[in-house]
Amino acid sequence: MQRREFITLFGGTAATWPFAARAQNTNRAPRRIAFLPDLYPATLEAWRAEMRVLGWIEGQDFVIMQSGKQLGSRGPLDEAAQRVVANKPDLIFTRTTAYVLALQRATGSIPIVTLTSGYPVEAGVADSLAKPGRNVTGNAIYTETGVWGKMLQLLREAKPDIKRVGILWTYVIPAFPKEEIEPCFAELNSAARSLNLELHIVEVANSDQPQAALAEIDEWKPGGLLLTSFFSEKARAVVMQFAVGKGLPTIVDVDVWTRIAAPLYPLLFYGPLNRELMQNAVASVDKILRGSSPGDLPIQRPRRFELIVNLETAKAIGLDLPPVLVARADRVIE
Repeated sequence: MQRREFITLFGGTAATWPFAARAQNTNRAPRRIAFLPDLYPATLEAWRAEMRVLGWIEGQDFVIMQSGKQLGSRGPLDEAAQRVVANKPDLIFTRTTAYVLALQRATGSIPIVTLTSGYPVEAGVADSLAKPGRNVTGNAIYTETGVWGKMLQLLREAKPDIKRVGILWTYVIPAFPKEEIEPCFAELNSAARSLNLELHIVEVANSDQPQAALAEIDEWKPGGLLLTSFFSEKARAVVMQFAVGKGLPTIVDVDVWTRIAAPLYPLLFYGPLNRELMQNAVASVDKILRGSSPGDLPIQRPRRFELIVNLETAKAIGLDLPPVLVARADRVIE
């Protein structure tokens, strides 16, 4: 066979393979993919887009089974997990370790992919990141990333004379297991000692109503705020109105605040790229639907973290940010 003929044959095979795979999928019932909790509309569209990239056609290759339960909504997680499992989906897509734990209590066989998890090994949902060994895989966004210490360091860089940092902590039981909360607090306290910072952590039990937590923080007179992302959109605006009114620099760990108009977006954001997390998770969905076991698929850590600096917020609180910090930002809001 001549070289040109070989290339033509190989290229023709590669070009037709996706269509052959799709034709094969049409001979079987679409895969049933359940969501617990349901994804926000924009997040669900991002999920669908990544599935299309990998050749999966909704309605033909898979169907979505919504649970009717939103992230952060109240009610027992175990009951919701049991309802989802009773429908016998082929795969369950979830987020946060508490949901993974509830689903694992309901099933040890249905594959589970989690968009986000903090410390899955410490929480007991996986044997290791490299080889989970059970029915779950996905992303671990905090394990061995040093993100909490880095956030405190960035606040210090933004305001070098800062001495006290208040923390509004929304990652609370039952939505987040104590096995994940404790490593976060340990890292924060260790970093605070290294940076000679005082911390005051206020756990926010109701993420819709931050007023009591803000009152407690205000009495402590912090020089800056570290925020976690699990606030409702209305509560985010309340928190940032407080911070801007007090002239406090703020940093948040997950970029879900961008829908709030400046200057009510936090001064700094430092966290994983949402698109990378989605790509990792959907790649696991793809592999499982093609026959891989979730226990053999490594749980992924973020490859890089993004720093966003909001100059509009800096102006609103009267803070001149060091040029070197602004220059390091992946994105600057002006």
